[in-house]
Amino acid sequence: MPYVNLQLPDGQLTRTDELARELGQNRSSYIRQAIERYNEQTARQLLSNRYKRASQACRQDSLRTCREFEVADSPLEPENEI
Repeated sequence: MPYVNLQLPDGQLTRTDELARELGQNRSSYIRQAIERYNEQTARQLLSNRYKRASQACRQDSLRTCREFEVADSPLEPENEI
């Protein structure tokens, strides 16, 4: 497993150590688990954003198509009869 050097503010490191100890984990395990959860959360958010963009694009295409059908379905103006 590769090593990563990480600098944390003193307070954050202290809190991390406290929480890891309460959970019966060592610091490395706790930080790995935290990163994994954050990665999953970020991946879900990015996927959600992609779906929103795709939905907006589809919505715009659907509205454009509906407008085209409205024009096609509207009756022609009657010709002036003489």
